[in-house]
Amino acid sequence: MVLQHYKIWLIVQTKMSMVYPSYSGTALMCVCASIQSVVYAMCTERDWSAWKLGWDIRLLTVVYSGVLASGLMVTLMTWVSRMRGPLFVSSFFPLMLATVAILGSHLLHEQLHIGSIIAAVLIIVGLYIVL
Repeated sequence: MVLQHYKIWLIVQTKMSMVYPSYSGTALMCVCASIQSVVYAMCTERDWSAWKLGWDIRLLTVVYSGVLASGLMVTLMTWVSRMRGPLFVSSFFPLMLATVAILGSHLLHEQLHIGSIIAAVLIIVGLYIVL
């Protein structure tokens, strides 16, 4: 389901970049995602002390996810989508899934289960069949 919305967003973003300034669609997506994240977080975390950021790993996590994961990644995908088209970007989406699984296994010492590996392979094969 998420993958379908992602493909639709890439197509809309490519069309928007032809009419509006280059990265206005990226900015719109980041603002909407921020609003949704704040609303979700306020509904799930009622303890206000959990919202305090200090000079620790929590601040690093927020900066990393905001700057690199959202800003840089979405800007790069927008640029590639504009240059090569939305199909080119969506064809590399399974590579991102595999990279996260491999890096999570090596860097965070997460266990990979056979069911997770089979599910990932089925998702990747299914996506390439559709594309």
